[in-house]
Amino acid sequence: MASKIGAGASFGGSAVPTVAGMSGQDVNSEINVTPMIDVMLVLLIIFMVITPALAGYTAVLPKALTALEENEDKVTLGIGNDGNFYLEDNPAGNTAIPPAALAQVLSEAYSRRPPEDHVLYLKADNGVDYGLVLTAIDAAREAGVVRIGSITEIPKEEAARRAREGS
Repeated sequence: MASKIGAGASFGGSAVPTVAGMSGQDVNSEINVTPMIDVMLVLLIIFMVITPALAGYTAVLPKALTALEENEDKVTLGIGNDGNFYLEDNPAGNTAIPPAALAQVLSEAYSRRPPEDHVLYLKADNGVDYGLVLTAIDAAREAGVVRIGSITEIPKEEAARRAREGS
């Protein structure tokens, strides 16, 4: 009697070796997207971490229950926790603006806007010295700003309440 290949295998293997995933079928031609998804998720996490650093300054905003959603087309002056002034959407980039040049930079920002749109939104860090805020207000008044608004954050509890109520 002829012996079979692999007949004495104690682990129950097959007599004929097979390639993994090939049990008598053709080659699988589907693209494995798992590595692409992994790379995409890693890139997403990297962008989520780096994006706040691109603003040029950091500011922990104070909380206010009456805060409203942000308006997109506005001039926003930031005062970072380092005490420097930054103008969002500044043509010169996210470079610090010296206090002596602040009025001139704001005048240039408002030169393309109608007089009724001379509103400055101030985004100052929660720990910034009040004297820096007053310096910014003085420079804004010198630049022809008629109204100054303060950007704050809504406390998490209030945001959750508003979400529940749908307002």
